[in-house]
Amino acid sequence: MKHLICLFFFCSIAIDTFSQCSPTISVLGNPLMSSPPSFPSNRIGLDYGDSELLISDPGINISIANADACINSWQIAVSRVDNTINTDFRFWVSKANDGSSTSSGTSINPNGPSGYQEIQTFSQNFFSGTKNRQSVQINYKISGLSVLKTATTYTTTVYYTISYTL
Repeated sequence: MKHLICLFFFCSIAIDTFSQCSPTISVLGNPLMSSPPSFPSNRIGLDYGDSELLISDPGINISIANADACINSWQIAVSRVDNTINTDFRFWVSKANDGSSTSSGTSINPNGPSGYQEIQTFSQNFFSGTKNRQSVQINYKISGLSVLKTATTYTTTVYYTISYTL
């Protein structure tokens, strides 16, 4: 008997519209994973248990725009809201690169690829920087997959929130 687990990620953003100097965050790419990831052929039908599955496709990129004008720094936080999910699943996110910027005096922290951090149901700091930044690539990882899980569609929404200081 074959089991099919479909995982869907929805990305959303929060934007502050109360200040004329507020930067915006854009989530670019395909935020919906339309098909389940490919499992290695030598693992089909086996229990993944605590092993981790890297999701390199949807190819999500984050860009921070209009930050040069009047802010000192910005910070991106990440959280998730589970819609229908198995509590054994754990979701992880990492920054794969620093993106690019045409502004002088820009910074991003951590510099370079970051290690994976677990996405919680509460907001956590993800990365920070100064001035504009384009195309910061984001990767996902999932753990807790098992052939023992009920075959159904599971969904969670990942939120990226920007905060800043003037």
